[in-house]
Amino acid sequence: MSVETVLLDFHVTPCLDDLVYVRDVATVATCVAEALRQDCLEQGCISSAFSYSAIYSGPKDCMFTIKHYFREGLITLSLEYFKINQDDALLFDFTDVEQLERLVTRNLDADYGASLPAIKRCLPKSPYLRSSDDRIMEYKWDKLLFSERSPYQLVEIFTTADFGNCLVLDGFINLAESDLIYTHNLMCHGKQGYKGKEVLILGGGDGALLHELLKEKPKFVTMVDIDEAVIRGCKEHMRSACGTVLDKLETDQYKIIVDDACKWLKTYKEEKKQFDIIFGDLTDIPVHEGGSTWEFVRTVIKSALSLLPVGGKYYTHCNGVNAKSAVQYFEKMLNSLGVPIEIEHTAANVPSFCEKWIFYQLTRKEGDITEDVNGDPAAAEEEKKVVEPVANGTEKKETKETEKAEPKKEEKKEDTKKDRASPEKKEEKKGGAKDLKDKLDVSKEKGLTKEKSNLDKKVKKAK
Repeated sequence: MSVETVLLDFHVTPCLDDLVYVRDVATVATCVAEALRQDCLEQGCISSAFSYSAIYSGPKDCMFTIKHYFREGLITLSLEYFKINQDDALLFDFTDVEQLERLVTRNLDADYGASLPAIKRCLPKSPYLRSSDDRIMEYKWDKLLFSERSPYQLVEIFTTADFGNCLVLDGFINLAESDLIYTHNLMCHGKQGYKGKEVLILGGGDGALLHELLKEKPKFVTMVDIDEAVIRGCKEHMRSACGTVLDKLETDQYKIIVDDACKWLKTYKEEKKQFDIIFGDLTDIPVHEGGSTWEFVRTVIKSALSLLPVGGKYYTHCNGVNAKSAVQYFEKMLNSLGVPIEIEHTAANVPSFCEKWIFYQLTRKEGDITEDVNGDPAAAEEEKKVVEPVANGTEKKETKETEKAEPKKEEKKEDTKKDRASPEKKEEKKGGAKDLKDKLDVSKEKGLTKEKSNLDKKVKKAK
């Protein structure tokens, strides 16, 4: 069962004559009745200085609206109906939709017509996900293999004919069995040597990265992922991607720690432990600048870089190439970390993402790390400055050392790669919204705004 919505658009010659645009709407309604082989009843109409609309009811409890933007010559037709099964469909397939489009175009003598396949709604599992720049993508789920809401995210694994089994976290594709190219680009496969290296993976709960790394004979790999549900689900249903590495939490080659990565970064720093290579396989970079997710990403990267020796590598993914603002903000953030690094990036088309994804490679360079004061390395530099004594014997002014505030620990869904939920935009609509605000006496709500996980994802991907 589903509710299907068919959308069609037409372009005619603009006209302000109400007799003409009312007639056009009636012509479209007649064409719909002919296509459905049954009369349709007008239920009402709405007229304004910019458009004219009419609402109709038809067979099988369907309804459709026709709206004529007569100043621009644009006509939209939105047809909605309930479908029990394929045989019960009002329009059997897209061929029927195209026939309706041609019929209306011909009778209107329109410049052109356009239509879309039926949008499927009210299904138990929506087939629609979105890209990093909010384009709609339809997937064909054959079967739901795993579904569990952990304390951190909704973990789902679907089987598909296109990509094999797919791990979906909070409604964002995280990884599919078809996506070996994602893992290989993240680890710079064929370019980076791992033999004898000490490696740390932050996230990576699907096990794919750990599985591929072990083939390169590293000295030891430590993986820290917070969500046991991801590990358990992938161990059972993503074995072509993770192999057998999730069967055991510890061997002589690797150790999997189910815990908060930020906690372990702090522990390793206190122990003065170093790694040759660190992977950030946590959350996607948000599309919009600012907010707690950016602070989380910044804290993780800076903490990880402090565990690298000179020449050590930090490898991570960013977002889709079309999420240009996210990429720009990410590079801006990297350059403001207060850590001397060399920045490089690569890109690759990932099958299940249906878009090109960007990966970053950071190399630790010689130089001191500037500690943050309230998350601002520039403020820390100012803190080091001492006021010089004034001439003619004036006493030196004493400068007080301010305590360096530890970065605020954010509870994050580390494993969510598809954290594409964007922070609220700062720009507010003007005009009608402003007038409404002036009329209403609404008290300002106190407190913090609720964080959204999987933001702007493009997480596609946290594990």
